[in-house]
Amino acid sequence: MNYADIEKLMNPIIKNFKVYDAMPSNETLIQKHSINSEKIVKLNGNENPFGPAPEVIDNLINIPINTYPDPELIRSRKSLSEYTGLNIENIVVSSGSDELIDLFFRIFVTPGDEVLDFTPTFGMYAVRAGLAGAKIVPVSRNIDFELDYESIKQKVSDKTKIIFLASPNNPTGNESTLEDIEFLLSLNKILVVDEAYFEFSKSSYANLVEKYNNLVVIRSMSKWAGLAGLRVGYGLMSKELAKLLMGVKNPYNVSTVAEESLIVSLKYVDKLMEKVDEIIVQREKLSDALDQIDQIKVYPSKANFLLCKLADNDIQTINNALLNEGVFVRLFATKGLEKCFRVSIGSAEDNEYFYTKLQKVLKIQ
Repeated sequence: MNYADIEKLMNPIIKNFKVYDAMPSNETLIQKHSINSEKIVKLNGNENPFGPAPEVIDNLINIPINTYPDPELIRSRKSLSEYTGLNIENIVVSSGSDELIDLFFRIFVTPGDEVLDFTPTFGMYAVRAGLAGAKIVPVSRNIDFELDYESIKQKVSDKTKIIFLASPNNPTGNESTLEDIEFLLSLNKILVVDEAYFEFSKSSYANLVEKYNNLVVIRSMSKWAGLAGLRVGYGLMSKELAKLLMGVKNPYNVSTVAEESLIVSLKYVDKLMEKVDEIIVQREKLSDALDQIDQIKVYPSKANFLLCKLADNDIQTINNALLNEGVFVRLFATKGLEKCFRVSIGSAEDNEYFYTKLQKVLKIQ
């Protein structure tokens, strides 16, 4: 039997590609770590503990899944127009915000180009840069995770095509300022502001997209609307950029189920925002409680998670102990976050369970 030399045929860029460190499923974690806990509290994915609006679930039976979705996604863009206050021509709906990130690489980046992000931050920007054959140029944030303008000026170049900025930033939880946005826009590159956690911060720069043709705001329906499993997001940008993306994206990029669920969700924004406000209350309550633990530093957050830094304890030992108790949090291999973990805000019951088990593994009486 003949065998093709797959490696020889492979795109050279893929050979050295660094795979994104996605969160494993509960089942994978349980099997890998031989977890015997009867209760599992999943606080590692920044998911909505309350799930979607009940009306979304009720509507699933009515969705015609035997037909292809609308390639123009007109109805969902109209719904988003009402929600955001922007024209339908400024809106692109996507299969999660990850698809938008990928589309901007396809449109603007060629091998050898450079892309800036501000570390520590969401790892997908660097992953997609690698896939495009681009060089990711990380600019370290300062000790408070704020932007360092001088470092940015030194690292931006003629090769820079895109700048990615998450606000609130994942995993640190802090917001960027209007001054930050205007400074980055002045560099005359494509600026992608990732507002995946906008609803938890109530702060947005989407109102600037018609003023600046190099500004893009991307958002998700995963966190606040509880649609993480359906993979649906959207981008807000100039009409010029939106037209480009609409032409390049896959024609049926968002499933009918995802589009219909987005539309129904936006009919019940008030109900969903009540749950968002409850998550914010729980965030502050958990932050205050964690602040009482001497071994932990808690960073202020405007998202649906908290970043915590251990003083002296070994982070892997603590994580393994939490895993054995059925509590899943997120660890990072990122420089500067070696002793940190991120905990998503869950229900009051789940947060209390996490806090109790954390005290136990830290041996706090």
